[in-house]
Amino acid sequence: MNKNKFKNVKGIVVALKANFLIVEIDNHDLKKNSLEQFSEKTRLLCTRRSKLDYQGLFIDVGDIVFVESIDYKNKRAVIFEVEPRKSFLKRPAVANVTLVAICISVKEPLFDIEQASRFLLTAESANIKPLIILTKIDLIPKNYLSLYVNKLKNWGYDCISISIKNSQGIDLLIKQFRETKLTVLAGPSGVGKTSLINHLIPKVELPTSSVSKKLKRGTHTTRHVELFAIGNGSLLADTPGFNRPEIICDPASFAYLFPEFRAQLTKSQCKFRNCLHRDEPGCVINKDLERYSFYRDNLEELINSHLPYQGGSA
Repeated sequence: MNKNKFKNVKGIVVALKANFLIVEIDNHDLKKNSLEQFSEKTRLLCTRRSKLDYQGLFIDVGDIVFVESIDYKNKRAVIFEVEPRKSFLKRPAVANVTLVAICISVKEPLFDIEQASRFLLTAESANIKPLIILTKIDLIPKNYLSLYVNKLKNWGYDCISISIKNSQGIDLLIKQFRETKLTVLAGPSGVGKTSLINHLIPKVELPTSSVSKKLKRGTHTTRHVELFAIGNGSLLADTPGFNRPEIICDPASFAYLFPEFRAQLTKSQCKFRNCLHRDEPGCVINKDLERYSFYRDNLEELINSHLPYQGGSA
């Protein structure tokens, strides 16, 4: 077959492999009178035109691209154009994310406020909607689970509680994923992200490992980001687990990444327009909120990493 028969075909980058990009294209876009029969989706091993390098364009998983010089026999093509991104998650690097589903286990490893907050801040700073998935709920009593759910509500978040062991909450989670274009599963190592994908999409069969009894945390089984179909047009990304996402933010904007603080700042204003919500007079932030101490500790780190703060003007 002539590899130049189809040109300017649109697709999505679903994985990176060494110096190549795996692009999935929808064969409904191809000419119906083609002599060859293709499956509904085809994955192509792609290189990129050098002009993209000259333009300084990086391509990551989730990017919408256009390919040409398609060789269907060997399943290869060349990326020559990239659509502007609607969103971008820096770590893990995924473009056009519409939902960040943060998996936090209630046990093995135990729920950690700082760890959970850091993952939530990653989504908030990218202005991407977060959803918390409480995993391994079969390991704790129901009244303990209620404490976690109420805690998250006080932070300003809803959550879906699940158990892979007894399938509790799985149907609700699938419904949520199928209503979303591209969901990224994020969270610490060992909380069950990969096991969840294997449960939702059995044909994937990703490798998993148990939580270390000595360290009380999981090991990294996912080494790269890859997108998997979970419904008509909906994609789910498994990502490498890491335990302490870095917080990158302007100190002046930091409080707005916390929904419970944001709600107070929306209702009323602090006395000083550049208030950092520490001990300034006329600050409207409630210092008794659970995550306030976490905010203060990390605010100081952010201030120390930026230029000296000049505050105090009304």
